[in-house]
Amino acid sequence: MSSKRPPTREQLLDVKHQQEAVQYGKGLLEKKRDVLMRKLENDRIRFRELEIQFTRLCADMSTYYSLVRMYEGQGILQIMKPGRAYTRVTEKVTSIMGCSYSQFKPIQGSDGNLDTPSYDPAMTSLYVDDLLVSLENMRTLLWEYINLRTRIVALESELRKSLLKINSLEHVILPDLQEEQKFITEVLSERARQEQFAVKKIKKKKIKNRSESQQGKIL
Repeated sequence: MSSKRPPTREQLLDVKHQQEAVQYGKGLLEKKRDVLMRKLENDRIRFRELEIQFTRLCADMSTYYSLVRMYEGQGILQIMKPGRAYTRVTEKVTSIMGCSYSQFKPIQGSDGNLDTPSYDPAMTSLYVDDLLVSLENMRTLLWEYINLRTRIVALESELRKSLLKINSLEHVILPDLQEEQKFITEVLSERARQEQFAVKKIKKKKIKNRSESQQGKIL
């Protein structure tokens, strides 16, 4: 490998400092990776629980809906329809380990009129109340599902980015710096050997000259 830097001691120190910085950054990314993975695992467990609850609620709603249609007819379903066809929500941006994602919450009173039904409960069967309770539970479950799914997607994306950065630091940048350090070290070592050889040669020459001078004086 041919180094892009001049092989000097200053550059060798600079390469070592860069390696330390890369190692430190890699350590931070690994901590971030571990936190994201733990959070994702917990969210995925909760997501599977939501799927089970959703399946159960769908079965209950189907049963109650059929019973209401059977005992009350189509008319009661028209009366129970929400007064609004839209839902206003608030958005809150949350962050964990540098990963930002949105969390949503319906504004109170903007998602229908299920809490204040426009029918007389005394004149209807209990199945109507059961259906309304199931609808309310489904609505709560739906918002948790939306927020959980939004968070999982954001965390998975951030985790992929962190893993790519860790792999790049570990398998590309660090090996390049280590190879560069090795190259500069070898060049400096060779220079040191050459300097030592030159110094020894000069010393031998001085000793030889001194010896010849002394012999000349004796003669």
